[in-house]
Amino acid sequence: MKKVGIRLAMAAAALLTSIGVQAGVLRTTITFDPVDTSTLAFPPLLVYGDEFYQPGLGGRTMWLDPFSNSSIGGAGDLVGAVVDGACADLGCPVNNASNYVAMLDDGVLAFGSTDGFTFSVQSLNASFIGSGDVMSTTPGYLALQGVRNGQSMTAYFALTGLDANGQLNFSTIDTGAFGDYEFDNVYAFAYACKGSSCQAFSSNQAQFALDDIVIEHVPEPASLALVGIAGLAYLGARRRRAA
Repeated sequence: MKKVGIRLAMAAAALLTSIGVQAGVLRTTITFDPVDTSTLAFPPLLVYGDEFYQPGLGGRTMWLDPFSNSSIGGAGDLVGAVVDGACADLGCPVNNASNYVAMLDDGVLAFGSTDGFTFSVQSLNASFIGSGDVMSTTPGYLALQGVRNGQSMTAYFALTGLDANGQLNFSTIDTGAFGDYEFDNVYAFAYACKGSSCQAFSSNQAQFALDDIVIEHVPEPASLALVGIAGLAYLGARRRRAA
C-alpha cells in the first residue's frame, strides 16, 4: 500500500506542476529604461502632482506618483528627478549608468497597478543621496510601506554609506518577509540619519535613489486549489491502506 501512496503523491505533484505552470507566477522588473516623460510638468524633474507610467505584470501598467509628505508640501514642489546616470551637484550613486529615480527633499514615491492588480516587492536597487553634509556610516534607511484593503505593513532597510573613494553606490536589497505579502500599492520613502537620530519628512535630507524594482504576483486562488488537490490525494492513499 505504500507504493500506492507514493504513486498518488507523484501524480499529485505532476498535476500541481502542470496547473502551476498554467496559473503562472507573474514577475517583472521596473527598470525606468526608458521613462515616458510626456506626463511630467518639467521633465526630467519630478514635482508634487506628477504621475508617470512603467510596464507592469502580465502586460499591465504601473503608475508612479512622486509627492511630498512635508507638512508644508504642496503641488508643484520639487520632489525628485529621473536621472540618466549623471547627477551633478548632488551626492548621487556612481555605479549606475542607466535611468533611475532620485527622490529629493524628503520626497515619497508611491506606485501600484493601474487596474488595482496586487503585487509584492521582492527586491530593488537603492542608494542614499547626499545633501553635501557629512554622512554617518549608515546615512539613512529606505522604508517600504505596503497597503492593502486599508491595512498596512512597513519594512526598513539600511542604506550603505560612502565607499573607500568617498562615493555612494547602489546596492541590491532583498525585501525578505516584506516580499511575502501582496499589496494594492506601495510607498517608498527614506530616513536621514545623523549619529543615532534618524528622521523622515522633516529634514529635507532624506534623499534616495531607486532602480530595478522586482515585483511579483502569485495567483492566490490557484495556490489554495493546489493545496486541496494534494490533500485529496493523501486522503485517498489513507483510505486504501485502511481497506
